Amino acid sequence: MPDRPNILLLLTDQQRYDTLGANGATVCRTPHIDALAVRGVNFDSAYTCISLCTPARASLFTGRLPHKHGLVRNTDVLAEAARQIPTTIPTIAERLNDVGYRCALEGKWHAGDRSASQCGFEGLDVPGYGDATKTEAYEQHLKKHGLERPELTPMGSGWTHNYVLCGRMTGDVKASVPYFLAERTIDQLRSSAESDQPFFISTCFWGPHAPYVPCEPYASMYDPATIEPWGNFEDSFDNKPEIYRRYRDSFIGRDGQLRTWEQCAQWAALYFGFTTQIDEQCGRILAALDEFGLAENTIVMFATDHGDLCGAHGGMHDKTSIMVQELFHIPLVVQSPFGNLSGERCAAPVSSIDLSATICVAAGCDAPELDGRSLLPLLDEQAPPDDWPDHVVAMDFGIHFNHDTRMIVSGRMKYIFRPSDIDELYDLEADPWEMQNLIDDPAFQQAADTMRDKLIAWCAANDDPLLPVLRNFYSDRSACTIENAQPYRKQTHQL
Repeated sequence: MPDRPNILLLLTDQQRYDTLGANGATVCRTPHIDALAVRGVNFDSAYTCISLCTPARASLFTGRLPHKHGLVRNTDVLAEAARQIPTTIPTIAERLNDVGYRCALEGKWHAGDRSASQCGFEGLDVPGYGDATKTEAYEQHLKKHGLERPELTPMGSGWTHNYVLCGRMTGDVKASVPYFLAERTIDQLRSSAESDQPFFISTCFWGPHAPYVPCEPYASMYDPATIEPWGNFEDSFDNKPEIYRRYRDSFIGRDGQLRTWEQCAQWAALYFGFTTQIDEQCGRILAALDEFGLAENTIVMFATDHGDLCGAHGGMHDKTSIMVQELFHIPLVVQSPFGNLSGERCAAPVSSIDLSATICVAAGCDAPELDGRSLLPLLDEQAPPDDWPDHVVAMDFGIHFNHDTRMIVSGRMKYIFRPSDIDELYDLEADPWEMQNLIDDPAFQQAADTMRDKLIAWCAANDDPLLPVLRNFYSDRSACTIENAQPYRKQTHQL
């Protein structure tokens, strides 16, 4: 590998693992990322370190775990969390700038009150969650192509306060935000092709995050009648924490009518359409990489910040503090022209936090304090290095309210520690939809103990502030069973 390869990160927002054809999707079509997987390595066991936009993005762009950079929640929700990436923690853009890279970010930032331009990036620089359609650059884009501003026709609501969940956008595809971001990225690539300076370019799409708002032909691409119910759509929440019911009720209203699959299928069709629309723009960017002669010296990464419920577990949408696969198991594809593997699947457990380390190592940055590990060795050999962990850990600090939770996945087993309620244990091979909580099953007691011990070790190694609570619970290994959790249910916060 050359000393300074180019690096392109295609980052979507809130995309499920099972939306990629390469990951077994039978309805949703993603031909361009599927083709990238054929040329690169597709990670089967990739997990976000946290399933919320701001902390996930701050971790991705700093390489530090959420409790270390402090942005543990979206800054527009709870004031107790940090509001910006501390100036004492360099971003990967600042690190790469120091070794001669040009760093650009086009699209959604949402990694705290310090903007992308204040964190080492050039590019669109939309503050906060942002809205590309309110920028001068977008206005100029419409004028350049002679386009009318699109309008939204809402089709459904998610939360009880009538949050628009999905809809259809009018207008030409060229007027859409995904097309606009692809155009800006292609301009960045064109400029880089005329320069000897290596680049790190991150294209951060706003979708398929809700509201799911594709334009035609994508808005009509998928027939809701062809979309089968998720395997956990009729989850009864037996032997599960009360928070499942509380979140479901927050979507439908207390004692409200449960969502029907017919409703959810309409929304899933638009979610899939939005996903395919973004995939098409990823294809345009990858084609430009070839056109400008940059592909042979560019590492390409495709990932997302976290997943989306999209009707799972009783008709819930968006994201919540339930640590389910739909939210934490993410698509991740890395294609390197310098790796030995192509078209391979990697089963090693990896985290979104590992992307930062991968980028820094590839660029030649010395950053030993990063919390992740470089994925580059996994692009060369089918078996992971001997010292690669056999597990991956994720965190949650609450969405819309304070609620600390931790999750660990190792092989087929997944364990969730929830100090305010019962713990969870799932066999993902036998029960991929997480319908049966095994935490009080005697046959799985040893598995639960093993997972708990691994989680304690990880928390100790990473200075997790939840470690004292974890140790207190595990002084008596029976503390986190269904029966013993009843007193703690009273402490669960209202949404």
